[in-house]
Parts: sequence; C-alpha cells; structure tokens
Amino acid sequence: MKIFFQKESFLVEEKFKKFSKTNSTAGSIISFVGKVRPTNNKKSITNIEIEIYEKMALLQMKKIIFKLKKKYKILDFLIVHRFGKVKPQENILLVIVASEHRKEGFRFIEDLVDWLKVKITFWKKENYLNDSEWIEQKESDKKILITSN
Repeated sequence: MKIFFQKESFLVEEKFKKFSKTNSTAGSIISFVGKVRPTNNKKSITNIEIEIYEKMALLQMKKIIFKLKKKYKILDFLIVHRFGKVKPQENILLVIVASEHRKEGFRFIEDLVDWLKVKITFWKKENYLNDSEWIEQKESDKKILITSN
C-alpha cells in the first residue's frame, strides 16, 4: 500500500530518495509537502490535533486515487498523512508522484490535495495559547471540487 496515515514524523528527503530510486524510469517525479502554519486568523498556533477514522479515510483515499488515475497518467504515488498532535512547521502531508510528463503529476497532486481538504474523514482542531477551535471546511475549497469534476 502506498497510502500511510501515521502519528510519527517523517523525513521528506528519505521518502523522496527511496521513491525516486524505485521509479528510476519516470520522466518526472514531483512532490508536495504540507506543513502546519504557525498562525491562523491572527492567532498563534501551538499545535493542531488531527483525528482520523482510519478505515473510512483509507477507503475514501482509494476511491479518489482510482478516479484520479483514470484522469491522469501517473506511474506511481506515495501519500503520507499525519494525525495526532502536530506542531507548527512540522510536516503534515507528503505526496510524491511519478509520471512520464510533469503536467500529469502536477495535476494529480493538485486534485488530490483539493480532495483531501473536503472529502477525507479527518477532523482538525487548532490549539492556540488560550483556547482552541475545530476547523471547518472552507466554502472555497468545496467549490473547487464542484468545478473540477
């Protein structure tokens, strides 16, 4: 399986090097790293807590990947998404895609990240110095999915 949900931190360079070696015949290898922002709505974030219903999230990811692989010609992919407590500037998401041509890889990653923001069973709570707040899906993110399908 090339989809991993984990509490542990990960080293991007290590994952990228291994993926590149495995996909040495690809014309393009593209990566995306999502990090926890240090602030949101003018509040300093101490950490975010991500809860996941792993079984459902994995099923949803598989459906999305199936759909995107029909749309874009990619050769291989790796997705690592953290859950639990994650601090600002720590890696939260890694997506690496191998394709024959760069455009397919870029589009695959962009669509996948859009889907992740609204269709995968994650709940995120931002913890600040004096309070916390559950993060709601943005209407703008929902609209991207509607217009991209």
